[in-house]
Amino acid sequence: MKLYTLTGIFLIALLTACGGESKTDEAEGDAASDLPAVLQTSVTTADLSEHFINASIIIPDSNRAKSHAEIYVNDFGETRVQVGTIYNIVIAELLEGDLNSYRQGLADDLTYTHEIIEEGSDYVLYKSVIIDSHLDPEFHFYAIKDIDGVKYEIHDYSEEGGYAESIARMMLESVNHMNVNNPAT
Repeated sequence: MKLYTLTGIFLIALLTACGGESKTDEAEGDAASDLPAVLQTSVTTADLSEHFINASIIIPDSNRAKSHAEIYVNDFGETRVQVGTIYNIVIAELLEGDLNSYRQGLADDLTYTHEIIEEGSDYVLYKSVIIDSHLDPEFHFYAIKDIDGVKYEIHDYSEEGGYAESIARMMLESVNHMNVNNPAT
């Protein structure tokens, strides 16, 4: 009998703890629910206007990445946004090509076999594999975004290969939720 009483008390406590959300929590949650779950916690917003891009982007904060964000323009004129080892993207003005030519380049690659996991009108998320290799698959993304009338190509960057799918998706979601700071008139 004691076991049933203890089990009942435990279940009541568990259900009460899980269902105790107030109206103010719901209202705050509605604003955050506009973003994908991966962009709702341990993130901060970075203004890229100092780096010649009139936009802001959501990036992991230093608690999540255990490192501070580094944003700079490299010698090639590309803007690099790096936060530890879990976030590293390159943003560059698109000089030529489009998403279809990028897809064609993936199909023509002789080293890797690429499988498009997800695509939209302005991005692709794909898996890269070397057939008969002991190496794990790499995940990458490539996007073309129009920011204030300027087209930019944005992609992940890693000197050590690709990323896990969850990391590549987080970076892509970040890029897909970029906001123009002050639209040109």
